[in-house]
Amino acid sequence: MRENPMVDANRSSDWRARRAAILEPTELTESHLPHHLAQNHTVVQVILFDLKENVLQAPIVDMKEAQIVTGRTATRLVRGSLDRVHECGEVDLVVVAASLPETPDGDRGAFLDGNLGVLRSLTPAIESLAGQGGLVMLLTNPADLLATAMSRMSAIDPGRIFGYCLNDSVRFAAAVSRELRVDPSLVDALVLGEHGDGQVPVYSALRVSGELVSLTATQRARIDDDVRGWFRRWSQLRPGRSSGWTTPLGAVKTIELLSSGRSVPVAVWTGSIEDLPDAHVTLPAIVDAERVVPDPSNPSWDERDLVRAAAESLASRAPAVLL
Repeated sequence: MRENPMVDANRSSDWRARRAAILEPTELTESHLPHHLAQNHTVVQVILFDLKENVLQAPIVDMKEAQIVTGRTATRLVRGSLDRVHECGEVDLVVVAASLPETPDGDRGAFLDGNLGVLRSLTPAIESLAGQGGLVMLLTNPADLLATAMSRMSAIDPGRIFGYCLNDSVRFAAAVSRELRVDPSLVDALVLGEHGDGQVPVYSALRVSGELVSLTATQRARIDDDVRGWFRRWSQLRPGRSSGWTTPLGAVKTIELLSSGRSVPVAVWTGSIEDLPDAHVTLPAIVDAERVVPDPSNPSWDERDLVRAAAESLASRAPAVLL
């Protein structure tokens, strides 16, 4: 997936994920995330937490030996204890990967009630680790609704909480590449709005090889069906898991882009946008003053009304999850 050519590459951010904590990193998706972070020299320490501390021991040994294979041994991998989380001090980034097991024939909304309970149980630990300035990234689905819920049931500033959602843009790029029969690496594609059925593919900014692309209504319909049908097709495979390679790699890319001051789509708090309701909605975002905020340099899109509708839908559903 190509980086947005409209982003100012010279913009810098003071925030860096030098110390990162990952909660519940033992499933396929989440165990790959600390491995990839451990290969990144900008991260000094990765602290792993799991309700069953013993299940972390073998993966940590394996990941440390993988560091030796690649010659990237600067990042320290540490096993933390949820019972003694206060001993770890504040970190720059808390990644919440805890989730109930994936179920076939469901949808992202089916995870909401159960994962809300998981998130609620982990909130004291998240608050302790994030402290006064750390950011919180939710990988747990549905990341946008859970980010909004967390902002309402915790003491953490909503602007320091964001949801991972880069996969939507990746899948849009893949669908466009199939429709146009071009290499997906040539496609600049962006999805805004909701992570799920309310997602908004931004056709008005779609580029191939750096050039804006105009598609017919028929082409858009086929691409929409492709993108919106992804979760159904995945569930029909009955893999018993979520995406184990795309999500951890995408999460690391998201962290790297935010650390370097570059824009990346995440479920970001909209409290600073006058015409959107307060909720976590997918928008291009940057880190500014220890908060993740909508990128002010991004232009208006033709799909703004659709993004607003998605934001209103998310805001209306968020209060219900706290009842």
